[in-house]
Amino acid sequence: MRLGMPEAQSALEPTRNERELHLPSRNSAMNSLSTSAFSPVAFSLGLLLVMATLGEDFKDGTTSNRPFTSPDKSEELIKYILGRISAMRKEMCEKYDKCENSKEALSENNLNLPKMTEKDGCFQSGFNQETCLMRITIGLLEFQIYLDYLQNYYEGDKGNTEAVQISTKALIQLLRQKVKQPEEVSTPNPITGSSLLNKLQTENQWMKNTKMILILRSLEDFLQFSLRAVRIM
Repeated sequence: MRLGMPEAQSALEPTRNERELHLPSRNSAMNSLSTSAFSPVAFSLGLLLVMATLGEDFKDGTTSNRPFTSPDKSEELIKYILGRISAMRKEMCEKYDKCENSKEALSENNLNLPKMTEKDGCFQSGFNQETCLMRITIGLLEFQIYLDYLQNYYEGDKGNTEAVQISTKALIQLLRQKVKQPEEVSTPNPITGSSLLNKLQTENQWMKNTKMILILRSLEDFLQFSLRAVRIM
């Protein structure tokens, strides 16, 4: 870890405004992933091939002994997912006028989405690599049921929803390999997940769109904090 470097510290420590969860990382160059190198189709196809290679290991959440991809690719993968999320939010904003004006409605929807807090060891104050890796991995696993909801109801470019879900699963597998005790990474109870998915169901299209925006925002916030932490690991 390069905790002594000022750049690493500034990249990790969230400011008061960043705790409001809607500011991009300070280094804009690190926030963008070259679309020429990682087009959605090419990247998703590559991930599908990797997942097929992982087979049952990937399905049941265990860690494969075969190398998945080099650990230094986790930052690129997070930035790729953030790019797809941004595209989905823009699409919903244009199609349904679901932009920042949804804040009040969103605040009333208690979906219990995963969040990053100081106790998770991912901030400069009290940073702990192992604790942070565990939290990021478990948090992304908890997001899977919400991503299933997006897959079911998102009416925009399905390529983006698929890319986000596939890439998030790939990131989980990648981070598992960096955890010292991967067996301690708990997988959410499928029964609980199914019950939560049922609770998310609604006939109201406006509410469906509102929930999807909230899910996308929350995942984006979680990944922004994860990105800052991964950069100094």
